[in-house]
Amino acid sequence: MAERESMTSGERGAGWYVYCVLGADARPALDDLTGVDGEAPVEAVEAGGLRALVSRVPLDQFGEAPLRRNLERLPWVERTARAHDAVLARTLACDAVLPLRMFTIFGDRAQARALLERERAPFARALQRLRGRAEWSVKALVDERRLAAAIAREAAGGGAAATGGERGARQPGGAGSAAGAGGAGGAGGAGGPPSPDAPGAGRAFFARRRAEAAGRERAAERAAAIAAEVDGRLRAVADAAVLLPPQRPELSGRRGAMVLNGAYLVARGAAAAFSAAVSEEAARHRAAGVTLDVSGPWAPYNFVSQATADERSERIAGPPA
Repeated sequence: MAERESMTSGERGAGWYVYCVLGADARPALDDLTGVDGEAPVEAVEAGGLRALVSRVPLDQFGEAPLRRNLERLPWVERTARAHDAVLARTLACDAVLPLRMFTIFGDRAQARALLERERAPFARALQRLRGRAEWSVKALVDERRLAAAIAREAAGGGAAATGGERGARQPGGAGSAAGAGGAGGAGGAGGPPSPDAPGAGRAFFARRRAEAAGRERAAERAAAIAAEVDGRLRAVADAAVLLPPQRPELSGRRGAMVLNGAYLVARGAAAAFSAAVSEEAARHRAAGVTLDVSGPWAPYNFVSQATADERSERIAGPPA
């Protein structure tokens, strides 16, 4: 997560946090912009025909041992990530930005300049590939009850009543009537285990469970197909795409099962077409309980390694944690 250099030189008690690399002619507005510690201003250092945005950070928070402790404190990490992103947001007006991994910290400004000199060629190639492009995030979330109801309506030929669809959502695969009849005949009730004394109750119970499992499998297959369709449509507009692991609801803060977590590198001139494609896909799949959550533009966190051919720069560049 963090890339660090020896901090034996420079000012005692302070390090230099590096946010990103820009072309030498890039001049984002840095007035009144503070760094991740909330106090030190963001500055630029230049070397090798490149510029890096940096700020001083106290080593009692960002030194090796304190940083390990702070990375276990979610509020601290979230606050630092927001400050990191705020710096990068100032660079989006530039032709290209190469974001560095969070917590790239050096002992002094000289070491930050040495980074630019050492990685000059791969950094320049990456900036050229990212020129005029930004990252967009698209997440697809599925309301599983609505998806199951849509599948049940299709199985019934599209003419199922609303109440029938709701039963299908509770018991995927349209097994509601059979399950209800089996449950009513058992002493354990519709949702409980069968009574051993009820004739045929055990068969009905296991039939219901098989039907529910089959319904879940159909819903999962449909959700995966929708995610693939959305991703394919957006890739046709974007210059590059990366599929990231779906986030759990407790981490994403969103309702529904996430079936697509895509990052898309989009040329500025194609941003309107990309937005239109997202809207069309959202409308196409709304009846199946699918919601598309789009955000951007962002600095191209997830495309640094694609744009950089040198493994040494990939050590320090990549998406934020």
